Amino acid sequence: MLAQDYMTKSVVTAHPDDLVMDVHKMMQDEGVRHVPVVEKGDLVGIVSLNSLRDAAPSKATDLSVHEVNFLLSKMVIKDVMKKDVLTCGPDAHVQDVARIMQTRRIGAMPVVDGGKLKGMLTNDDMFRILMKILGMEGPGKRITMEMERGRGELLVDIVRSVKGRGKFIKSLVSIESPKPGRQTVLLHLDPSDMTEVLDDLKELGFDIQMVDEIE
Repeated sequence: MLAQDYMTKSVVTAHPDDLVMDVHKMMQDEGVRHVPVVEKGDLVGIVSLNSLRDAAPSKATDLSVHEVNFLLSKMVIKDVMKKDVLTCGPDAHVQDVARIMQTRRIGAMPVVDGGKLKGMLTNDDMFRILMKILGMEGPGKRITMEMERGRGELLVDIVRSVKGRGKFIKSLVSIESPKPGRQTVLLHLDPSDMTEVLDDLKELGFDIQMVDEIE
């Protein structure tokens, strides 16, 4: 799963000499929270809605409203943008990008190649990727079950059993269970009847926790 396959390619951008007020309005109109700052195709910075709000003079200032508005009307993006931008390349793995975004507490990461902006990965993109991994795109049925930790070979048994019943596996995810020594398995299938599949899984020794339908 590479950045170039999941990034937002049509990115709203700003120029260093754009007025802060204009960019702020553009971000509100476009419904975006982060905007890369680009000059001649090169990424030179990034701004967020929070950074633009913080750029405004404090309410405790002695300046009059007229003076504050005048300062804001003259302020340009290069004065407030973050220049030290965390980026990734088109071939970066999405999982690695997600970890960096989470640990560094950032909401967006520009994708660049040779200094040129190619796209952007945001928190919204990451949620869409997570939905895809979990098989939550489109209708289907989800089986939540548990197995003994360290028994990865049982996942092969799941695939064989389900495919033997002619069912389509949308996703199969195994994660550490909150219960000591256990592993939680999430199996997403097509929306058809699962009675035979459930019987097979129970016979294999899986502890079926929940069966629900995804609309």
